[in-house]
Amino acid sequence: MHTSDSRHDRLAFRLAMIISRLFCGETLYPAQLAREFNVSARTLQRDFSERLVFLDTEPYQGGYRLAAGQRPYRTDSDILYFADITHITPLFPSLDRRLLSVLLSPENGAPCLVYHEPPQSAPTLFGGFYVVTQAIVRRRLLSFRCDGQDHEGMAPYKLIYFQRDWYLCGEWQSALRVFRFSQLQNIAVSGRRFRQDAVIARTVTRPEFITALPHYQFIRSLIT
Repeated sequence: MHTSDSRHDRLAFRLAMIISRLFCGETLYPAQLAREFNVSARTLQRDFSERLVFLDTEPYQGGYRLAAGQRPYRTDSDILYFADITHITPLFPSLDRRLLSVLLSPENGAPCLVYHEPPQSAPTLFGGFYVVTQAIVRRRLLSFRCDGQDHEGMAPYKLIYFQRDWYLCGEWQSALRVFRFSQLQNIAVSGRRFRQDAVIARTVTRPEFITALPHYQFIRSLIT
């Protein structure tokens, strides 16, 4: 009897955690959950197909999430991802959900503060910055004017913030190029799509490349 009660307690806990995380907006993957709860992938599939059938879930990228009409807020996973892409994660010994609950607690104010110097020229809310970010996400070519030269068909890969400046990194005329965002004018996105070059995509995320951004144009002038 005790074994049966224990099994049902574990089942109730697992389902409660799954429901809670779904309503927090997370996408859940049966294989990951199976490892987390120490059950088989088949058991997790049964959770979604039978025990949680009353929930309006939908398949998404190999996992399950609440259907669009039920997804409420951003999740801890979203916050952790944002911390990762803004390179805040390495500043903490271990940035996970437990530490997030402490850092984001409304009691007595935030215990930590991370300071970044603001950009010398802040991008406007609805200006070219939004156009460029959408072009990056949708893999669309850009056109703009920079330093008196027109650039047509530039493939944008990343906007990178370093030492008080935003830099647009991407591919133009089959080569890696860097532009100081504050110097871009007449930015427009085209209807033409592009495919990223894997080597360039890796290069623009390397710390050695990022720290050289303020000197990139000078370095390029020496080797061309």
